[in-house]
Amino acid sequence: MKSITIETFIKPMKNKKLTHGIGELDGERLEINLDNLFITFGNNHFDLARLSGNMGGYRYFFICPICDRQCRKLYKRSLLYSCGLCQQVYKDTLNRSKTDCQYYWERALREARKVEPGWSPKRGGYMFDSFPERPKYMRQSKYYRHYRKFINYARKGDSFWLSGIAKI
Repeated sequence: MKSITIETFIKPMKNKKLTHGIGELDGERLEINLDNLFITFGNNHFDLARLSGNMGGYRYFFICPICDRQCRKLYKRSLLYSCGLCQQVYKDTLNRSKTDCQYYWERALREARKVEPGWSPKRGGYMFDSFPERPKYMRQSKYYRHYRKFINYARKGDSFWLSGIAKI
């Protein structure tokens, strides 16, 4: 899947303090006009939006040709460039399979590292035989909340692994 980001076009223009430019990129004609808020790249025409920055200057965004949302990145799956929502790029990561033992083991490890950053199991890998000691500054209720989550995630990961359903 091909994608383009707004920074690819805008950053060189800002560095040279230009608002209009015509050139060639990847063998295709490129025209950027920041005053009239458009970019023409090959046969594609992209409208832009501009917001004022807090410290002066502007921030630029593509306007999605399908849903008219402002976005920093456009994707091309078929013939047309559009935002990640229209191309359903984000759907793959949101609907990941939770029948994976490694998913739950990673969650358990994350809970343990909330108590002690950089903690890893003594036996290595996902062999959870202990949990970090409670730090002096941490309340017992918070510590036990992390501990309960850790135990639940570790048990769930183990059960998927033992049942043979898990993808390793």
